Amino acid sequence: MKHKKIKAAVLAITAIAALGGILYSQFGAKKSYDYADYYVETKPTKNNTSDKEASEKELSLSLLKQTNKDIVGILVFADRVIYEPIVQAPDNDFYVRRNIEKQYANAGIPFISADGNIDSQNVVIYGHSSKWSNIIFTPLMSYIDENYYLKHPTFEFITENETRTYKIFDVMNIDLNNLDDSLEFTQSNWDTSNEFNAFISDSINRGLYKTKESTTSNDKLMTLVTCDTRDNNKRIVVLAKQIDTKP
Repeated sequence: MKHKKIKAAVLAITAIAALGGILYSQFGAKKSYDYADYYVETKPTKNNTSDKEASEKELSLSLLKQTNKDIVGILVFADRVIYEPIVQAPDNDFYVRRNIEKQYANAGIPFISADGNIDSQNVVIYGHSSKWSNIIFTPLMSYIDENYYLKHPTFEFITENETRTYKIFDVMNIDLNNLDDSLEFTQSNWDTSNEFNAFISDSINRGLYKTKESTTSNDKLMTLVTCDTRDNNKRIVVLAKQIDTKP
């Protein structure tokens, strides 16, 4: 178990360090991917207008998986401010600078930590953000503001078998230069309920504000991690608990 934890810690540190703020030059850096070919209509379209089409189309998980079997789900926030396929590879380096077709892309694609999976006690997802473009996980920066959280407290994760709803219970701003800042949020599992509860208590104490959401050792978590574009040594960490599941 000790060797397993050491390996997990190394994977986590590697992933966190790789999440730097993306800069887009005038020559244009390649984004993760244009998913236009992976949308399907959810109901017949009466008027062929772009707005109408957008509201009646959604990403197809099956089409995405035909291109890349590493796709494990789709992350969906309100108004699709985040609407991204999520992958998982055997290591945390692979998708840092690769897109769905496994070609080079500066912004990469969001990925689940290699030491866990979509059914872990804590599903940890890493993704890039940008100072100049609203890519990937850039919208997570908005959760620094408590008022934004109050208006957007939930999100969904779509898998092959179900759609999970998560409610955010904590938002942290981690300083990688501060050795006292714990990286325990990168763990996918805890050995005991006491260890898990201690983690929850510590995370809430370190939160930017109090959400008043309670969490128990029976909860399944999802943690989203991206760079703080105001300071490249910091990371935004959004912790959420699963509150609903539907087929």
